[in-house]
Amino acid sequence: MQGIAYILSCEMDPMHDERPLRGHNFVFSGGTAGIGLAAATAIARRGAAILLLGRDGDRGERAAATVCAAGAAEAVFRAADLTTMAGVGQAIRAIGEWRPALHGLVHTAMTASPQRADTADGFERAFGLQYLARYALNRGLLAALASSGDGRIVHVGAKAPAGLVPDLDDLQFERRRWSLLPTLMSSQVLGYLHVQAAAQRWRDLPVTTSIVCVGMTRTETVRGWPWFVRGLYRLFGTSPERSAANAVRLLTAVDVRGANGSIFFDPQRFEPTPLALDPALAHRTWELSDRLARSRGLVLPESPGSVTPSA
Repeated sequence: MQGIAYILSCEMDPMHDERPLRGHNFVFSGGTAGIGLAAATAIARRGAAILLLGRDGDRGERAAATVCAAGAAEAVFRAADLTTMAGVGQAIRAIGEWRPALHGLVHTAMTASPQRADTADGFERAFGLQYLARYALNRGLLAALASSGDGRIVHVGAKAPAGLVPDLDDLQFERRRWSLLPTLMSSQVLGYLHVQAAAQRWRDLPVTTSIVCVGMTRTETVRGWPWFVRGLYRLFGTSPERSAANAVRLLTAVDVRGANGSIFFDPQRFEPTPLALDPALAHRTWELSDRLARSRGLVLPESPGSVTPSA
């Protein structure tokens, strides 16, 4: 009986029905491998046009060929270094030249190094790639997403410890001792704050923003890690295709407005949880991110029709 009830609820729930994707345009940041490539391939099978962003040209061209073979109306690769604001700006321009309207933007680019590394912009790498680049791409591509009439932004991330609050006065871990896990989790919570604020600021636009959490996934991210860590991922990690499932559902569902400003904590269940972090902290994070991006020369447009909440 429970199985029948679930099937009936899915039939009546637009978040479980698919919209047609032919004629739709999607961008996958970090889409040349792992979860990003798995999600892009799934969307390609539905006949959409796909643009992949990445740093490695050879791998990018191979990924584009894979996506094209899966059935994409078009599959192209554009090289971009998203660890710098100059690279983000280059990516925004390349995407604008490819298509004026976007139906989906998926962020999967991640970093995980046991040693601290800073970007050319002077940002701690996890902060620069897994948070600030996503913030800046969303801002720079907002008009194109809104132009489609149903633009969807999906952040692929991880579940952070409950109650974790990033130190906005020390985002680069200059005063605190750097270690990998706190750095990665801080960038995740910053992403939560951004998605919550974006849903509020852009609530009058036809754009939704959501986060899907993934667990241990067998990707190249941990290639440089110690052998025992790689062994754990081989034993207990899931496939990129399984980890990509909720991102694909968010791009394909008929209506995902109920998921706007939400996070999907369980990668095995399509259950959105509305983000409810401190609005003042979310506002301060947004303003700080804007200043940091502009300080490295990135020109960010004002959000069309956006609503700026009071602090």
